[in-house]
Amino acid sequence: MLAIERHNAIKEMLQQQDCVSITELSKQFGVTEETIRRDLEKLSAADKNIDRVHGGAYLIKNADLEAPFEMRKEMLVEEKRSIAMLAAKYIESGDCIMLDSSTTALQLAVLLKETTQQLTVISNSISVVNELSMSKNIRVICIGGSLRHNSQSFVGYAATQALSEYRANKAFVSCSGIHQTLGITDNSEGEAQVRRLMLTNAARRIMLVDSEKFGRSAFHHIAPMDSIHTIITDMEPELPWRDLLREKRIELVCASAKE
Repeated sequence: MLAIERHNAIKEMLQQQDCVSITELSKQFGVTEETIRRDLEKLSAADKNIDRVHGGAYLIKNADLEAPFEMRKEMLVEEKRSIAMLAAKYIESGDCIMLDSSTTALQLAVLLKETTQQLTVISNSISVVNELSMSKNIRVICIGGSLRHNSQSFVGYAATQALSEYRANKAFVSCSGIHQTLGITDNSEGEAQVRRLMLTNAARRIMLVDSEKFGRSAFHHIAPMDSIHTIITDMEPELPWRDLLREKRIELVCASAKE
């Protein structure tokens, strides 16, 4: 198959299913994953509605500019799991914690579901609530509101009103980008509002951020850098970032440090 034929086939697949993965395309077309990566880079450069992300690409169909939840679940899985394992160390029996609708928070919920600790978990995520629903030691509080299909979460006025009634020991929150001057930001206005309130209503504010999000910014502000207590990530950021976090007295915890 010629490259142009493969490109057209990939575009047809995106129109039909909104997202594609490098691994699946490599198997389907019988070419290397590196070839598929180059294909996706060319397609995204030529079409502003195709966004190239780690592990694949997706078709932008709404203002959120965010990959579908099911696709994000399969992206950077090992990195998110390593972040979740570090985050779990901050949780103590008796804690009330808040988990947002990020796929990293979902990985934390997976780790917690068999816990012997007595916990209360407050979340706006359907996936997090489902994951913890059978746990005998976790009291689960689901924040209702308007269902956001792209993230399988509840947002909007009802969600923030319900969330405003609760206080937590710790909030574990992710974002679309973390920027030196613009702070913590998100592609979704609704998610940004919920995440902002989770951080505001928690005694300890912990960001779960994979290393690809450092230096990025999005449309909607969540919180300034100064308001964060801890950032947990998979890989140690560059020296300017480490200096900035040290200056702001933000604890940096990395699953693996650069040599």
